[in-house]
Amino acid sequence: MTRSSSELSILIGSFNTHRIYPPSDIDLSSWLTFPLITPRIIAVGLQELPLNLTFSQQKSEHQWLKLIERTLPNHRLLSHVRLNGTILFIYVQSSYLDQCSSVGSSTVPTGFMNIYGNKGSVGIRFNFQQTPLCFLNCHLSAGEDLHAFQLRNKQFSLIHQRTLFKSSCRQLRWNIHEHHGIFFFGDLNYRQTENEKDELNDKTDILKTYTELPIKFSPTYKYHLNSNAYNLLRRPSWTDRILYRNNQCRIHPIDYWTASMIRFSDHRPIAKLFSLSRLIH
Repeated sequence: MTRSSSELSILIGSFNTHRIYPPSDIDLSSWLTFPLITPRIIAVGLQELPLNLTFSQQKSEHQWLKLIERTLPNHRLLSHVRLNGTILFIYVQSSYLDQCSSVGSSTVPTGFMNIYGNKGSVGIRFNFQQTPLCFLNCHLSAGEDLHAFQLRNKQFSLIHQRTLFKSSCRQLRWNIHEHHGIFFFGDLNYRQTENEKDELNDKTDILKTYTELPIKFSPTYKYHLNSNAYNLLRRPSWTDRILYRNNQCRIHPIDYWTASMIRFSDHRPIAKLFSLSRLIH
């Protein structure tokens, strides 16, 4: 007989910042908090952070750490990993931090010749109690033509082939498929086609292995800056997505939303709240 253990709440947020520093007074609560539920784990994935100089990279990273930690005073940073403008932070509720172990990270560049890190993925894995979890924040290639679509598909496959999480001492290693809960998210850049079909749903096999809640919010790209009006030089699309896969656990998605009041980028931040329970035989 199989039964479920106690539930674990997980919130994932993703945001392409358009290489813009966030306003110091911005309120992230509509993005990274949820009424009446305090997630034990919060994963924050950002894409297109400023990159001009080493100082710029450090400044943007520090600014985001300060803003996130102001929003999440009861959580502590477990780990973070960065590849050029793509970064992933994992926060854990303070009272549960000692229940996390075997932390590992991974980076997979998929830019020019699969060497440059302007596109690619950053990942973090760890065990929460006895449940191995992994989180992959990705930025795939842009573009509305067939070549760009095919390139995104190749990058998706490459990330799954090359992701190898390594511990800080590099003595422990894990691949994606060893985890009970797998969360794949970021600016995946899949577009609306001319006949208003969503590429991710209608033209790929990705959702045969991953699951996504039905989207009930407006397309998250491309907006005029500081405006709710779309920039129609691009077809409005749901480029920003949060997908998940369960293995030896149950994952129940609770809500999927966008933070429409955060407007300084040409994207809108998205978030999804999950409840995960481990199966016990």
